[in-house]
Amino acid sequence: MLTRSGWGAIGLAAISFVVGRVFGLVELYVLAVGLLAATGVAVVTMLARPPRLAVRRLVDPSTVQAGDAARVDMQIANTGSRRSPVLQLWEPVGTTGGATMNLAPLRPRERTVAAYRLPTSNRGVVLVGPMRARRRDVLGLASRTFVVPGSGELLVMPRHVPVRFTLGGSSGRLGDHLRMRAYGQSGSEFHSLREYVVGDDLRRISWKASARTNDLIVTETALEGVKRCTVVFDSSPHGVATNDPGEAEAAAAAFERGVSAAASLVTGAVASGLASRVVAPDIDLRGHDVAPAALRWLATVQPEPVGVDRLPSLKAGEGMGIVLAVTSSSSSAFAAAVRATLSPDDTLVIVATRTVGGTERFVVDASSTDGFLDSWARLTGSMATGPRLPAAYGQSTYEAVG
Repeated sequence: MLTRSGWGAIGLAAISFVVGRVFGLVELYVLAVGLLAATGVAVVTMLARPPRLAVRRLVDPSTVQAGDAARVDMQIANTGSRRSPVLQLWEPVGTTGGATMNLAPLRPRERTVAAYRLPTSNRGVVLVGPMRARRRDVLGLASRTFVVPGSGELLVMPRHVPVRFTLGGSSGRLGDHLRMRAYGQSGSEFHSLREYVVGDDLRRISWKASARTNDLIVTETALEGVKRCTVVFDSSPHGVATNDPGEAEAAAAAFERGVSAAASLVTGAVASGLASRVVAPDIDLRGHDVAPAALRWLATVQPEPVGVDRLPSLKAGEGMGIVLAVTSSSSSAFAAAVRATLSPDDTLVIVATRTVGGTERFVVDASSTDGFLDSWARLTGSMATGPRLPAAYGQSTYEAVG
């Protein structure tokens, strides 16, 4: 409770007593008594009930991409029946620092406002509060710190731009491949009726339509396109374990590029109307709110050496699907594990964050942010990015712009 000045006053009082005793100076006795009395009064003052404060916070916006601006607007009110003293306020922000403010005296029921900016350079959840208020006596000999209840949080998502998923109708290699595979699929949506020719599947004969003519009539269905998209994220470090600082930094940068690429892919898939899913070791996100759930998970995911044997099964759903494996290289053990569990109706695309080497047919070069977008555009034969989604991802549907 005593400050550095308070302990200094006690020390000075002790010296005054000793010197006054040695030299018989009454003035030094008086000085020592005065210092001790002032310190005692300061301590007693700090033992009084602390002022009653209430704090309301508004984090605006509550969800941002890394690098975007965010701030906290606060309203501080004196809810007690006495005038509050001068207070020094400190608001913890995240795990690395906080915001310091000085609060002037407030009358009962009086309010004041304050604001400060939040750090958004790194993805993650930034916790704000609870506030700590420090009261000091007039001479600064004693202080008391108390906590004002209340807190808030800011979700900093990885920086990303939703990519376009015009796969079946594009001119890229991936679009051509998916279009050729679609011809081998028996669609489920009605397209038209035509006369039967030798070799047609007898199960496609429409007996109701054939009864009105002298010929057999078969049902023609529309070609099946891509219905599903699964983003498989390699949460292990995108590099080898080493004590080399340069290699460790490169692996960390590759991991962050992978996080951003996964966020761009899942938001792009949802915006295109695909049944989307995000998979990682011990993680399986799906459903109508997969985009906000995935972005929140990607905002906090950290490299962890988890075995590929803990990867959930990728065989789910019917119809054509595309599996996007975000990993360090197309020749990584993670890529091999994903390749081994593919469904026959799925097409694998490797999103390589470090090296593109290997014999994989479809690989997206994500060794740089711009390279990822350019490589995706070349592979799909379309413009790389779709619309930038709003900062608040509380919604579960996204508008797709063709």
